[in-house]
Amino acid sequence: MENPYQTPQAELDTHSESSTPFFTTSITKLIVLYIATLGFYHLYWFYKHWKALQVHEGLKVAPVWRSIFSIWFTHSLFKRIANSHQEQGLGSWGSHEIVATLYVLMTIGGTAINRELTSDVFGVWDIVLLATSTISLYTLYEAQTHANRANQDSEGKSNSRFSPWNILFILIGLAIWGMVVLGVLAQFTTILD
Repeated sequence: MENPYQTPQAELDTHSESSTPFFTTSITKLIVLYIATLGFYHLYWFYKHWKALQVHEGLKVAPVWRSIFSIWFTHSLFKRIANSHQEQGLGSWGSHEIVATLYVLMTIGGTAINRELTSDVFGVWDIVLLATSTISLYTLYEAQTHANRANQDSEGKSNSRFSPWNILFILIGLAIWGMVVLGVLAQFTTILD
């Protein structure tokens, strides 16, 4: 005999399948947000990929920590993207290890250069730092291109619109970039005087 006052019992599905194993975003959105946030978008980018894998595959991972310590998990993520890409018959991403290594080297190199920048004058190290950031963006572009294909959304149309949060971070980034440009111009004006 059932108790009419007992709350209904249902089995909980702790492993809900995500429709895609990876984070999908358009390349334009990736580039704009990466540049606008001065490269900090990579934290969100890695978090979203690991979160998607956690939900899709039921992985016991901590996406936040894998994002913060991305250099230790880049090869693993890029390999998962490459394997999924190939398993779906989309071709091989044979250079995923090189691209992952390049990301790690540029991240470590950029961090080291940034810590050594003590000069108030825009110079060679600032250009090298810009180059490392550009190469890091290229590696994320490569990975995202393959992830989008593996997600059956090669253009990233399902996540191509800029949300209000995206726009807010773009505006903050533009303000910071504006201050950087004004600072560099002030340096050159001082040098020319």
